[in-house]
Amino acid sequence: MREHLFALVLAVLLPAIAFGGAAAWEALRRQEALAEDRLRDTAHALAAAVDRQIDGHVGALRTLAVSPYADPPTDPARFLVHARAAAEVFGSWIVLYRRDGSQIVNTRLAPDAPLPGPGGAPGPGGGGVAITRAFDTGRPVVSDIAVGRVSGQPTAFVFVPVMRGGQAHAVIGMPLVPADLAETLRGQAAQGRGAVALTDSRGVFAARSRETEQVVGRPRPPRTDGPLGESGVLRGRSLSDDAPIRTAYHALSTAPGWHVWVNEPEASFVAAQRGPLLALAGGAALALLTGIAGGTLVTRRLLRPVEALVARAEAVAASAAGPGEAPAVPPARVAEFERLRRAVTGAEAALRRVQRIGRVGGFEVDLRPEAKLLSRRSTEYAELHGIPPSRATDGHEDWVARLHPADRARAKRHFLEAIADGSAQTDYEQEYRIVLPDGEVRWIYARAEIERDADGRALRMVGAHLDVTALKSAEDAMRDSEERLRLALEAARLGAWQVDMADGRVVRTPRSLEIFGFLPEEETAHLRGWHHRVHPDDRDRLTQAFDALESGRERSYQAEFRFLRPDGRWIWVESHGRAARHDPLTGKPTRLIGTTLDITERKAAEERQAVLVHELDHRAKNTLAVVQAALRLTPRHDVEAYARAVEGRVAALSRAHTLLAKGHWRGADLRIVAEEALAPFRAADGTGPAATLHGPPLPLTPTAVQALSMALHELATNAAKHGALSVPQGRLQLTWEISEGMLRICWHEAEGPPVALPPTRQGFGSSLIVATVTRQLGGEVRADWLEGGLHWEARVPVERLVPGHEPAEPLLAADDPPAEAQAAPPA
Repeated sequence: MREHLFALVLAVLLPAIAFGGAAAWEALRRQEALAEDRLRDTAHALAAAVDRQIDGHVGALRTLAVSPYADPPTDPARFLVHARAAAEVFGSWIVLYRRDGSQIVNTRLAPDAPLPGPGGAPGPGGGGVAITRAFDTGRPVVSDIAVGRVSGQPTAFVFVPVMRGGQAHAVIGMPLVPADLAETLRGQAAQGRGAVALTDSRGVFAARSRETEQVVGRPRPPRTDGPLGESGVLRGRSLSDDAPIRTAYHALSTAPGWHVWVNEPEASFVAAQRGPLLALAGGAALALLTGIAGGTLVTRRLLRPVEALVARAEAVAASAAGPGEAPAVPPARVAEFERLRRAVTGAEAALRRVQRIGRVGGFEVDLRPEAKLLSRRSTEYAELHGIPPSRATDGHEDWVARLHPADRARAKRHFLEAIADGSAQTDYEQEYRIVLPDGEVRWIYARAEIERDADGRALRMVGAHLDVTALKSAEDAMRDSEERLRLALEAARLGAWQVDMADGRVVRTPRSLEIFGFLPEEETAHLRGWHHRVHPDDRDRLTQAFDALESGRERSYQAEFRFLRPDGRWIWVESHGRAARHDPLTGKPTRLIGTTLDITERKAAEERQAVLVHELDHRAKNTLAVVQAALRLTPRHDVEAYARAVEGRVAALSRAHTLLAKGHWRGADLRIVAEEALAPFRAADGTGPAATLHGPPLPLTPTAVQALSMALHELATNAAKHGALSVPQGRLQLTWEISEGMLRICWHEAEGPPVALPPTRQGFGSSLIVATVTRQLGGEVRADWLEGGLHWEARVPVERLVPGHEPAEPLLAADDPPAEAQAAPPA
């Protein structure tokens, strides 16, 4: 009824509204045409202003071009004076060019500054192209926008050729500075919300009345409406905010291809049309409202019962508990009944949409014995379980068949226990997996309510299934991540901890408790409860680092400190921590996490390394002292003998160091030391003098190895020169034995060259042997010169040789008296 009344009102009012709309449209069209004409006129006026500015540049340059100093072979310095005067008038600069683009004069540069060479500004808009055109045509040329080689800024140039005898000898150029062009555009533009721009022949912006620096040098957005004429109006979008604009353009007469653009926001045109449109719309709306009000008054009493029915249907739809399986309702021809149908179906569709988005499927199971556990389920339930939606009911065995084999027995037992008669249970929930027909496995979370009669017999179960596969996958991923983290911590022997800043409680991993020696009950001990166990020398440093992290001044910390375990043992600990969560208001951390590592062994290794470095330093100084003494005290009356003696002694010292290096500077056995000392004096093929060694194993300290190596080397050197090792039949016997805490070493030579008389002077070798045994090792020596060779014997305390006693004195000091000044030992 209301529709018919509205049709009657419209039949009367629409012709009048249409006539008024046509008249308003014609007026708006004329108004828009006038606005476009004004925009075109503004573009024309601005183009004329820019042409005048270019003409001024051309006139000034032509005046300079007729100057006799403009010809390059004459006087560039005199031309520079005139050019500077002309440039000051325009507040610009002037450049004189050769054909190749090299500059002859540039008023922008200092007189003694180097001028750019051939080329011109780079790129398709560069001045080099325009300079060539000016030379070829003999006429003024305006270049496109390009970055200047001297100014470094986007600039266009006006070029005028210097003509002599009908030929161009040079070209004079003056820039069209974008800032000056923009000032011209701003000074001539009409007031409005639009902007004015100037583009060169390539469509690149040369100036703009607003935001000149942002657009100069950028190309104008491409258009598809064909080539531009001399003037016109186009539609487009603003560069700054992409708003619709209307733009008038006009070409320059002095610069072919250059255009002035004047745009105005489309909103300005729309605003001008808003008044007539509002008047027309207001009149039409008033007429329509009057007709509608009359129709409403007529139909209100007739339609009131229907409206009440609609309101009730909407309320029922808004509070629906489930989607239901209601039969389809065909569309109604009466609008009010159609509205009722749409409300009911809309509410059902909204509920189904929520269930579909949340992957929630509703179900109802009839638990009475005669129903045999048949269930009704929603379309979403069928989609969730991968069964056809056309199946209205589902049996208990069908549900059991879909259960995953690993969960089937547990889920079935839990369901039957929940619905058992006599049970007081009314809430039901559990999680299990189902297998879809295509083999896909999904996790289901089931929750329902069980309705029972007065005797506790289950009557009905109403609930929903929720797909929690994604949640389970996330839980599995989190467990895998936690397991990887745990494995990494175990592999690195790291302990982990976290601190809740609200109560200061610390949660530690078992490895962290193991490092600190804490009991399991201290897993959540207070943060400050163990600071008193930190070494006093490390406590303040650790406290400051942790306070900086706790207050938010630092994001992380790293500290090494000593810690007293409850068992009384001091350990070294390396701790790393950082803020894991922050208060959004204060920025301070609310949770800290970190790791702990026991570095006691590493610190001990560092200490051992420091001791080893100190020991190596001591050994090196000792060795250098021996070498220095060997160099100083070896007799130098025979250069070759001196070189051989020093070389042999240094080689012996090197062999001793090589032996110690093989044993990691822990020492070596006496037999190995003796074998190494005699090796250079024995033939590799077994021929020559015979040498035998006999004695018990005896480990020597590094100092003893070095000392005895040098002593045995000197004895062997002497034997090789004068004793048993100098003849093939000679024999050497080296023996040692340990008795009553003393090591007795015997060096006995036989069948060597006859000994006429014992030596009367003691050389460096003898001094070294005596110093080694007596001063370095605290022993005593005795030498007997027998007819068959030397018999040498030494007695040394064993405690001076074995590990645990390291003499500090060198074998032989560099300031010992020379060998020639020492007295000979008794025979």
